[in-house]
Order: sequence, then C-alpha cells, then structure tokens
Amino acid sequence: MHAFSQPAVDTRLIVNRYLYWLRVDCGYQNVRLLPEGRWAGIWSQMFSHAVIVGRVGSRLGIDDRWCYHDAAAARMALQAWDGTGEPEGWHRHPRSGRRRVDQGMSTIAS
Repeated sequence: MHAFSQPAVDTRLIVNRYLYWLRVDCGYQNVRLLPEGRWAGIWSQMFSHAVIVGRVGSRLGIDDRWCYHDAAAARMALQAWDGTGEPEGWHRHPRSGRRRVDQGMSTIAS
C-alpha cells in the first residue's frame, strides 16, 4: 500500500481570493493586510468615508471603523497607519461614541 501525502495548501491563494472579495464584492477600497491576521480598507458611505478593519477570512462584518470627512483624508490616514492603536485624523468613532469637534481632544457623545 502506498501512502499519499496531501499537497501543502498555499494560503496566499486563499488570502488573495479573500482580498479580491473585499474589493470587488464588498466594494472596499485600498484594501491591504495588517499584522496579526487583520486587513484594513476604506468604506465609502453616503456622507463620509471610513477606515475599517477586520479579520482575514471573516465574512461576518468588520471589527472597527473610524469616520473621515472625505476620501482623501481616509486614504492618507490608512497609508500612514501601521495597524497599531488607531489611525489619525478621524472625526467619529462609532464603536465608542467618540467624536472630534476639532483636531484636538476626543469627546464622548451624550
């Protein structure tokens, strides 16, 4: 009897197909990988743009988002962000309720 070994799975193909799904089927822009199995991209909404993050492979939604007044500001923040902490320059963080009325302090919405 001969033993057959399973071919190694090239996870790059799986990840690339997932990133393609985020770009084409979900419509997210500037999608890229972050450390620790996460991805980030830009979601164009009706009145703003958001930097969003999620887990690679998850089809259950996003983990977090930060809203920006325009696409250019969201793109600049995403390009400068290394995935740690929060991206810079956002004006609203829906998950925590924080809003920035200027470029300074964050406040909690009441």
